[in-house]
Amino acid sequence: MRDTKDTTPPPSPFSPSRLFLLSRTALLVLVSAWLLRLALSPKATYYVSNIKNLYQPIQYHGKHISSDFFEGWYFKMVKLDNTKDDPIQSIAIIPGIYRPSPDNKDEEHAFVIVVGIPGPEPAAYFRFPVDDFTDLRDKNTQEKGAFRIQIGNSIFSHEELILNLPAHRFDRVPARELDEFYLKASRQYKTQLRKNTPNDSTEQLHNQDYFRGLFPSADALGETEAQGPFAVHGHFQFPASTQIPLPTSRWRPSIMGFTAYLPFLECNHGVASLHHTITKGRLVALRDNKDVLGEATLDGGVGYVEKDWGANFPSIWVWAQANLFGSAPGSSLMISVASIPILGPDFSDWIQANIPFLSPFTNVPGRLVIFYHAATKTLYNFSTYVFLAQAKSFRTTLDIEQGTQTFSFMATTRDPNNFKETIALQVNVTREIATGVPLRSPSRAKGRMFSGVEEAMKAKTELRLWRVESGEVLVEDQSVGSGLEVEGDVAWLEDRVN
Repeated sequence: MRDTKDTTPPPSPFSPSRLFLLSRTALLVLVSAWLLRLALSPKATYYVSNIKNLYQPIQYHGKHISSDFFEGWYFKMVKLDNTKDDPIQSIAIIPGIYRPSPDNKDEEHAFVIVVGIPGPEPAAYFRFPVDDFTDLRDKNTQEKGAFRIQIGNSIFSHEELILNLPAHRFDRVPARELDEFYLKASRQYKTQLRKNTPNDSTEQLHNQDYFRGLFPSADALGETEAQGPFAVHGHFQFPASTQIPLPTSRWRPSIMGFTAYLPFLECNHGVASLHHTITKGRLVALRDNKDVLGEATLDGGVGYVEKDWGANFPSIWVWAQANLFGSAPGSSLMISVASIPILGPDFSDWIQANIPFLSPFTNVPGRLVIFYHAATKTLYNFSTYVFLAQAKSFRTTLDIEQGTQTFSFMATTRDPNNFKETIALQVNVTREIATGVPLRSPSRAKGRMFSGVEEAMKAKTELRLWRVESGEVLVEDQSVGSGLEVEGDVAWLEDRVN
């Protein structure tokens, strides 16, 4: 019988099929290891919380999170005043909680920041033990599941704020901390001026001492530090019936768009109310429970609510917000352009430490830009995640003669009512140099809440919205009482956005 032994050569260990199998196996092992590490990571709770609250960004995300986390809500209220000395009142109330790394456990606390207090002290920071922070969403018998938190004896909900901030919880920002902040802000202004006018006759102003002189002096800071603590009380109501919520969908569950499905981002953003009416607004600052330092009445004003939460603030960002437009009442603008560590801050830190030449590739510029036109009930979205939306221009400039800083931004997007049409947005937001309020924010470098943001509350916004093809102007308006923050090396953003 003939020998029928198979003479087919054995498969090569380097055949395409074998390499594909090995690659797939290696990938599965790596993914499995990453998922296991993720499940065992202390941040797993943070990721789960982001997924759980995906469609409820205003809700508290910090339950069961014990470290490397912050969360803060931003309630802004603006009202035109008829007084010559103070034609506009603009106040922000910021409740929140801060949980640093285990190495800085003594710095964890809940807080309430009040910005825009009329009188000699425009801002106040109140510090509370974390045990004084309570999430009441499931304890509200009238509206079960509605946003509601309590810090000390103060209540913050989706349609009411009750402030009872006692003097013994007042945390005076040290003069040394403020001086460090003003020096940093002065360097930032100096850097921006050099960029704007590298060979200009303003060379003598390029010294940061010029800008430091525009802020309160060291002596003035020392005098303020010596002042006693004070209490703040207030009551604000803004019924849900007057609120304009951000339109959402399955693929855009929040202002973050589909990126909201990425639970590991360094910082997350949410918008709860684009615009609402303040039906009742009272605020008073008292020293020794009798001496009035400042008071404000905002009945009939307008409000806005947003929030941030995550591991840390971005290292670079520009933020602007306006909703007190003259000819387009009820409309609202929000712009946030920032440096984003695309795979989270931990990965960026690891790359910086181990493969530093790849570090520039771990951060990308991202933008959240929306304009809601109340008259047509249309939301125009110019954010990074929107298909065919493009940023055309991004600039921050200083005008020394006028003493102002201006953030200019232009972008285009498709008309949500007619996809064949292109809509363009041009925005200029201007504030007076060195007049912002130092705002504490999470600082990874300091390991605590630290003054790091110059918060402008009375900036002026000029806005133009038009159809590109026909040139038809849809909105051309101004808003006062705008918010503006410019933080970090904004030239980095300009180089990558423009």
